[in-house]
Amino acid sequence: MEGPRDFVNPETVIVLDCKAHHGLRKPKRYIRPRALKGDSRAGFTWYFRARRLSIDHAWVQHEKRDATSHQWQRRDRAVPGHVIPIDIALRERNIENTARYVEEVSDPKSPNFGKHWSSEKIANVFSAHDDSKEAVLQWLEESGVDRARVALSTGHNWVRFNGTIKEAEDLFATEYWHYRHQSSGRIRLACDSYSLPQHMRRHIDFAMPTVQLDGIEPVANVRQATDLLARFPGGAKLGSQPCGSLITIDCLRELYKFGPGNTSAVGNEIGIGEWADYLYEPDLPIFYKNFSSPEIPADTVPEFISIDGGLRANLTTVAQGSGVESALDFQSIYSIVYPQKVRLYQVGDGVNVDSVGTFNIWLDALDGSYCTYQGGDQPYVDPAYPDPNDNLSGYQGPLQCGGAPLSNVLSVSYGQIEGALPEFYQRRQCTEWAKLALQGVSVIYASGDSGVANRFNAGYPNSCLNGDPDQLYVDVNGTRYSPSFPVNCPYITAVGATTLNGADVASGERAVSSFGSGGGFSNIFEAPAYQADVVAAFQSQYGPDYGPNVYNNTGKARGFPDVSAIGLNVATVFNGSTLGVGGTSASAPIFAGIVTLLNEARLATGKGPVGFLNPTLYANPDAFNDITIGSNPGCGTGGFNATPGWDPVTGLGTPNFEKLRDVFLALP
Repeated sequence: MEGPRDFVNPETVIVLDCKAHHGLRKPKRYIRPRALKGDSRAGFTWYFRARRLSIDHAWVQHEKRDATSHQWQRRDRAVPGHVIPIDIALRERNIENTARYVEEVSDPKSPNFGKHWSSEKIANVFSAHDDSKEAVLQWLEESGVDRARVALSTGHNWVRFNGTIKEAEDLFATEYWHYRHQSSGRIRLACDSYSLPQHMRRHIDFAMPTVQLDGIEPVANVRQATDLLARFPGGAKLGSQPCGSLITIDCLRELYKFGPGNTSAVGNEIGIGEWADYLYEPDLPIFYKNFSSPEIPADTVPEFISIDGGLRANLTTVAQGSGVESALDFQSIYSIVYPQKVRLYQVGDGVNVDSVGTFNIWLDALDGSYCTYQGGDQPYVDPAYPDPNDNLSGYQGPLQCGGAPLSNVLSVSYGQIEGALPEFYQRRQCTEWAKLALQGVSVIYASGDSGVANRFNAGYPNSCLNGDPDQLYVDVNGTRYSPSFPVNCPYITAVGATTLNGADVASGERAVSSFGSGGGFSNIFEAPAYQADVVAAFQSQYGPDYGPNVYNNTGKARGFPDVSAIGLNVATVFNGSTLGVGGTSASAPIFAGIVTLLNEARLATGKGPVGFLNPTLYANPDAFNDITIGSNPGCGTGGFNATPGWDPVTGLGTPNFEKLRDVFLALP
């Protein structure tokens, strides 16, 4: 939004209110500059200084919630004296250069391919400028917030202080209300929008708590398992069933042309993130015995990394805490990568899960410079530690800030709703994924299991959006496609799901039809350079004629998924039973395991890890099995169709390991 164009009375500056219904707030007064005594131009000088001061201190709307879903009801005004933590995200330096930095180390045509950055270099390049820190501190002080009350984050990218509702309302020219969610009964403190002084906008990314309402837990992209023991009373083992009935490691190796792992190279770890879903380790030796080849030793378990109170499953009671998501992730990856090392990042205490949706506490642990000060990154979005819940099992230690080891590959099978989170918040976190890309980390995410509709969450029977592209929010009656987060971020490799066409591998693959493989186009992020041509080509040749009220049909938006892999009837042992499990939760770890084998091949020749994959993948579409059958329906439509070339159902297709290995071995 542009600043004021007309001269404002220099003695008072009108504060633009953030709410359409409440009109203007009382104007704030600023000190009128004095004319220089004896200067014949004093009046003229005063006029221009005053005018500049007026323009600089004029308030401009900084962030506004597009609209409020009818699931949220505004109740009462917040109590002015109530104290809340107030977080201000300082604008980082060089954000405008992020895409170029990542491209320099990940584009196969770049002379700097593979020259990944250190964490120290990243902190030096991106940390907020000292001028921004000082400007925000001075603004707070002028507004009555003493510097002794203010703390800076570890990376000097955040400012936090405890303030009253009245202080927050005065700072952000807004009014705070309590909102109640009809389905869950949750209460949120929020405003409809907020403003900042014109001169502060270049220093601040966003502030919290402000417009955010939905603090919703992550959703695992795993489908209902099929109990194979009911069909095969003798149990299922490797080679006992055709691949069309049960996907095992033999099927995957034949389908994607890779062999067993060969070495346990130090520094070639793969990590899996889990939230409130626990790995039941006694299932592992059963899986190894029946479904690994060569058989993995029975005592093989992942390195356990607890983040903010993450716990192991209760090994004495299988019903307590164990999850099919974790079983699927680790068994699939171990069967592909062993003897490579596998890590389990168990994130969060399992109690404070109402707001663990957006992965920030994991990023905090991986990168200490990302942390906010003493507790959750953003109230009502990320969890606070020590855990404020009235529950003795909650984690009472401090928020983990750095210290968790990085792995070459990170695989995550959880997702969120783009339309449920503020744009500023998503962009800030996307930059953090870019920083991992700069360090040579391949981040793999499942694309989702509800086609273009996204997942049920936060009390909504569906997560489709309302039809107005200028006022997007999750709507129970919505018909607009709902992209996922964080696969909308262009620095993540998103993986969709396929299934076999027939009883065996020779039948080929198609888009999975038992559920909709998540895919579509972001309403926030533009198509990155590596993807721009294929997105435009899909839209011009195969884009459905639904119009902009159904999806972002500009042909210029970030599209997902990037690739796909088998995502149905994948052999999994859960609580002692053999299951066939489906979902992009199966596809993501399979693809991540293959990436680890690519790293193994490069490390064996003295080269570094592949790092951020997408530029190289899109430059080599022939290294994929193009999927041209199937669709991903949702929101009352047929969704998109799988087509020749990239499409928002199966991406570039499924991997051919031999071709990908040759591509990456040819790179420096």
